[in-house]
Amino acid sequence: MQITRVSTAVIEANFDWTIVKVETAEGVTGYGEAFMGPGLPAVIAEYAGVLIGEDPTSIDRVLRRLYACSAPSAPGLVLHAVHGIEGALLDAIGKHYKLPVWQILGGKYRAHVRVYADCHAGEALESLTPLLVPRRPQWAAASGQEEPSAVTPGAYAIRAREMAARGFGILKFDVDVPTPYRADMHNRDLSGREVEHMAALVAAAREAVGPDVGLAVDCHWSYSTQAAINLARALERYNLMWLEDPTPPENIAALGTVQRNTVLPLATGENHYLRSDFERLIVEAGLRVLAPDVQKIGLWQGRKIADLADVHYVNLTLHNISGPIGTMAGVHLCAAIPNFLALEWHAASVPFFDDLVKGANAPLIGNGRIAVPDAPGLGIELDEDVANKYRKPGEKFF
Repeated sequence: MQITRVSTAVIEANFDWTIVKVETAEGVTGYGEAFMGPGLPAVIAEYAGVLIGEDPTSIDRVLRRLYACSAPSAPGLVLHAVHGIEGALLDAIGKHYKLPVWQILGGKYRAHVRVYADCHAGEALESLTPLLVPRRPQWAAASGQEEPSAVTPGAYAIRAREMAARGFGILKFDVDVPTPYRADMHNRDLSGREVEHMAALVAAAREAVGPDVGLAVDCHWSYSTQAAINLARALERYNLMWLEDPTPPENIAALGTVQRNTVLPLATGENHYLRSDFERLIVEAGLRVLAPDVQKIGLWQGRKIADLADVHYVNLTLHNISGPIGTMAGVHLCAAIPNFLALEWHAASVPFFDDLVKGANAPLIGNGRIAVPDAPGLGIELDEDVANKYRKPGEKFF
């Protein structure tokens, strides 16, 4: 095979869903999805010149070349680009050899992948730019899409019941939300009243769905070491599957201190990229759950990170804020690793999520699970007409 063209399109959803399209001389087209970032399509375009003429079936060598091109830059945006391209390459390879991506990754352990619903703060639509600035997408304004609801225990209970009724067996809620008791916006501290308020939010969700639905809580790296310990201890009674990102990601030692002072499993990893980072999280911080982002680590390295974690009997719950292309890429990775807990779905408020799948006659997610496809490549195709309808203003479309 020979790559002849690499292009992108950006869909304006709750986040920017940047789709990478790789075309080959043999007429095979592959789609991938890259994690968002400012100026991301331009970065992917830079890599296109390196890829033209390459044989995508030599995937490991091609990725090494792309990593080498990234050497002068820090991990982050460049790896968002590389791993978006990687997804498209694997889709094309699978189509060429008539193999599903999970087969290329070594085979599958399960026929269905369990999905957890990110309920954020009990809100309806929350849409952010690549710089995390709130926005109102044109399609949302036109359709009368609901604004975010108030952050109350009652709102958490309503959202929990709603998503459990849709078949999701695991729900995740944010607790790093505005409270009436915040004394200082900058010191990462939590007063006793704040902790009580946050615990009340979790208690309402737990009471709403009962003991058989899994609950997880996200803190978005907001708190100091001691505040995180106090919060974790207050939440231990609610039987959480994990407490996510209580402290900033760069200080692994601080996270380890929190983990050693609570029985709750902590989870982190969506802001880490390298296998060496995840090894430190396991060995130095003592984490029992890793939460890497599918698009940030990529499928090829994701399989290797899962192998590393499995040596230490550590499980993975995969962070995922992507559209159906990126979500299905995550499904293939989740199917191919033994130590898998759940794959995130963050797009419940996006009404056209399933419409982006060409020829779909049923929702991608059913009863909180996604069937692992046996069709070649990712097993789904992007409907470019629908994608074009929801394209981000000002961005090129393939």
